[in-house]
Amino acid sequence: MPSDRTPDPDSHAFPTKQLTILAICRFSEPIAFNSILAYTYVMVQDLHGGDDTDASFYAGLLVSAYAVAEALTAIGWGALSDRYGRKPIVLFGLGGVAVSSLIFGLATEYWVALLARFIGGALNGNVAVMQTMVAEMVKLPEHEPKAYATQPFVWTLGGIVGSAMGGFLAQPAKFYPSLFPADGLFGRYPYLLPNLVSVIVIVLAIVQGILFLEETNPRHGKATHESVFEEEDDTVDERTPLHRPKNRRSSARSQSRAGSDRPMFIEESLPVPVEQNFDLRRSSFGTVHSIRLPPTTLKQNGSFNGRTYNFTIIMLTIAFVLVSYHQMAFNTLLPTHLLDKPAAAQGQLDLIGGLGYTVHDVGVYLAVNGILGLFIQAVIFPIFVDKVGVWKAFVLSIVLYPSAYVVMPFLSAMPPALVSPGIYLSLILQSFFGIIVIPCALILLKDATPSPLVLGKVNGLAMSACCLARTLSPPLVGIIYSAGGSAAAWFSCAGVAVIGILQLIWVPRKHVPAFVVENGAMTSKAGPNTRIREVETAPSIPE
Repeated sequence: MPSDRTPDPDSHAFPTKQLTILAICRFSEPIAFNSILAYTYVMVQDLHGGDDTDASFYAGLLVSAYAVAEALTAIGWGALSDRYGRKPIVLFGLGGVAVSSLIFGLATEYWVALLARFIGGALNGNVAVMQTMVAEMVKLPEHEPKAYATQPFVWTLGGIVGSAMGGFLAQPAKFYPSLFPADGLFGRYPYLLPNLVSVIVIVLAIVQGILFLEETNPRHGKATHESVFEEEDDTVDERTPLHRPKNRRSSARSQSRAGSDRPMFIEESLPVPVEQNFDLRRSSFGTVHSIRLPPTTLKQNGSFNGRTYNFTIIMLTIAFVLVSYHQMAFNTLLPTHLLDKPAAAQGQLDLIGGLGYTVHDVGVYLAVNGILGLFIQAVIFPIFVDKVGVWKAFVLSIVLYPSAYVVMPFLSAMPPALVSPGIYLSLILQSFFGIIVIPCALILLKDATPSPLVLGKVNGLAMSACCLARTLSPPLVGIIYSAGGSAAAWFSCAGVAVIGILQLIWVPRKHVPAFVVENGAMTSKAGPNTRIREVETAPSIPE
């Protein structure tokens, strides 16, 4: 019997309005996350009464506390969003970030600041839920690259604003005494102002979310009467709910397909200048330019009985872990080195102390770092990978990555006019290699996956391992800095990067078709219906 329901001609249109509203919610988070980097080191010193003993370690602990708490609660929040809807969880998560920021700004004891960060991570369930909302908003596969690219762009933009805001608004009584007296509120709480601004931005995001954000979970709101997912199958993909009812057939049309293999650690909770979230289960992923992979011709039903984690997947995951570790170490070590007091006279080689900059200077450097990342993502990345190729781009980035770290220890011996250019050189190298290597490694990893049915497992392993490395990296590099000085910390990053070069020997070479940029998405020259073929050779570094 034919249905009396008239299809809505706009039901499959690109969801510009809703993606914009969700982007505003997303924009408010990196402002709070990234703003702390500019002043965490000096804040720890102030909370310890001016004592800088192990300050780098405690600063790294503040950075990681949020991620640890979020990792412990992310799956629970995802399950709640399956049951009660995405919108309330997203808005509640933003509220948690606001409360955390306010407590953090008012902290006069280190344990209060640490507790505030932990509470913020525990209350925030936005990371995976927002990704799921984007997947549920997009009805047509051809809209996926553009839609998925909005989140990394918004994160990067928010990170730029947050980095600058943290640097210029921290310690206002010191830098703007005519506006903020030392005996006033912001004199007593020198780190309240940047957090208060973050709270205001988050509250505005919550208000517009309450008014305009629509529920995307098919069990709630308008989505319940849209035949978005007609197939009644047992496919487990990124939109499968965490807890499916026993009557799976009856729930096929009413349940969303939220990620079933959610990672144990969430990398967005760490203040990296450029978001590098990934999900191999999607047909597209990437940075500002979304990389669209050739769709597989294999059917995604049935079962896969082969070996999920083959040698190539394991080796690529190890490469991911090594890059994630020293990349996050750089992002936390740079502000510490810039803010720390020099241990030697200007112009002399200082392997122990820092460069003696202010939080204003650090805010500028971090903001410029974000702008550099945005430019590399949008302009250089697609051109470079198209000309060089996926495999060569991956190998070149790994091999040259240590150069981003060996510059910093020797800046103290340079003339003052060359110190700032040296910092920017290190920032450019780190941003370039980091932005190139992650998407290329993702292409190789997805190509090495033996079946689409196990993409969720492979993605969960890789993402969990990467985020674990990023969570452990800040306090570990802080310990090295406290024990051996700035040069030891930088050389430790370079050392891990060198291990990554040696590890390439065991990464089988992949023959991946060339990619071209078409309408902002990278597609295969081999054709839209061609599956990338995996070819493994003897483990060796290619020419």
